[in-house]
Amino acid sequence: MIEAQTYSKKPVKEKWSLDSVKAIIVGSFATMFEWYDYALYGYFSPIIAQLFFPSEDTYSSLMMAFSVFAIGFFIRPLGAIVFGYIGDRLGRRYALSLSVILMALPTALIGMLPTYRDAGVLAPVFLIILRLIQGLAVGGNYGGAFVYVIEHAPKSKKGLAGSCLMVGTIGGILLGSATSSIFAWALSQEALLLWGWRLPFIFGLLATIAGLYIKKRIPETPSFQKNNGAKTVLPKLPIVDIFKHYKKQVCLSILAILPDVIGIYTMFFFMTTYLTEIIGWHAEVALTMNTINLGIMVLLIPYFGYLADRIGGLKIMKAVSISFVLFSVPCFILLSQNTGGILAVFAQTVFAVSLGAYYGAMPATIVTTFPSKIRYSASALSFNVAAAIFGGTTPWICTFLIKHTAILISPAYYLVLTGLVSFCALIKLQK
Repeated sequence: MIEAQTYSKKPVKEKWSLDSVKAIIVGSFATMFEWYDYALYGYFSPIIAQLFFPSEDTYSSLMMAFSVFAIGFFIRPLGAIVFGYIGDRLGRRYALSLSVILMALPTALIGMLPTYRDAGVLAPVFLIILRLIQGLAVGGNYGGAFVYVIEHAPKSKKGLAGSCLMVGTIGGILLGSATSSIFAWALSQEALLLWGWRLPFIFGLLATIAGLYIKKRIPETPSFQKNNGAKTVLPKLPIVDIFKHYKKQVCLSILAILPDVIGIYTMFFFMTTYLTEIIGWHAEVALTMNTINLGIMVLLIPYFGYLADRIGGLKIMKAVSISFVLFSVPCFILLSQNTGGILAVFAQTVFAVSLGAYYGAMPATIVTTFPSKIRYSASALSFNVAAAIFGGTTPWICTFLIKHTAILISPAYYLVLTGLVSFCALIKLQK
């Protein structure tokens, strides 16, 4: 049983080493900047739809923009394989550093792209290319970064360590939401369309600083050093070894990750577009609500990481899966009211709490499922296949469901299904 292997009810008190603390702090900041870069596209999707995919039909423009959003996800498993090889064979820190730098550059270039009016069909083509590069980079970071931080942490604090990195991940999404909200409040719609949307993307270059610092100043993880020092026989191609011996663990991990990828992309990426373009809220109100609830989630994640070290991550994850089944429909009913109000804010807060719990418990639970010799590759593959198949397609699926069913709360049923599938996978993963 994973839970018995990974956690104990009375964990031994262990001290944090200086290297562990540095790894968590720098790794969290690097991940924050990387996810800030990646999140911007989701928050500026309504503007990107107008500028790069103009159409008389709002739904068609949005679905084209969300298709490009999904394309960036489809290449993430390839990034997991490439960076997984680097991480398992050459070192965790090299893989993480390279992925952060590779993320920052195309993000800045997106902010410099000509629009459809200026370059015609070349504008969306260039946008697709840059999104593919972004996806490749995130494929090397998401999952792999968890390995880097968790392997640095004391045995009894791996849940807390993984949750701290998740704070960086959601912190980056929060930073993207806050930036979008500030620009929406500060600029007119005309200024935002003309030049304002570009600046947040260009600011993404700051992530290169964190990437270079990891490469030069942060040591390699103890697990990787132990494998190399003991001359452990490492697989020439970790991905081949995974498909031979760890298919079941990877498949169950992918399904267990669904509340992460579907939940966050429904409730915090698609939600701003849903409320503004479909329900009719003002953009600044929707973005501000989004930012507040992301902040609540960030505050809760470390607590649930701490709790996971004491009661077991799987228990927390199963409870969250059940909450998806019970609360998705009522919350969407509240959010679909065009008057908004405190109840709508509370409805999103319910998911902020649930996802905060899931993010606190999930990283260490999934990462420690795999042995260290293929851990970077297997973890990155699990997280990124889940994101590619289910996460990146979520905004498109939600838009499709609403358009073709004419039911405004239809995305809620997708969340209910997510909770059921993940609960069954977690039961199997525990055995």
